[in-house]
Amino acid sequence: MTIADLVSVTGLGKPTIYKLEADKATAQPPCMRILAGTLGVSIAYLGKYENLPENTLGQKIKKARLYHGYTKAEFSRQMGVDVKTLRCWESGERRPLDRHYHQLEKYLSVLNPPISQQINLPHG
Repeated sequence: MTIADLVSVTGLGKPTIYKLEADKATAQPPCMRILAGTLGVSIAYLGKYENLPENTLGQKIKKARLYHGYTKAEFSRQMGVDVKTLRCWESGERRPLDRHYHQLEKYLSVLNPPISQQINLPHG
């Protein structure tokens, strides 16, 4: 696929495509979703998210959110929490409540090993 084709199919501007291709810009999740769908590759592959750290729960939440192609606002809506709460989770300032762990598990399952093997989830 040529850059002209990519511009035509995705609706992204030619300068944007050039900058992304040259690693002079970072695509936000909505742009990543468009590109991944058009190119037939995963969002994680395009974003090179495998290099992100997974040392803390917050880092794992952020990495999983990006793997799934969500902005903070989109992911917080999916989780039913405020964006500020998500920011606090990702920064390590706060931990999710027990009721959020089961919901988080489906998103965090893209990481290895699964989150359920890394923390004690409440039974429910």
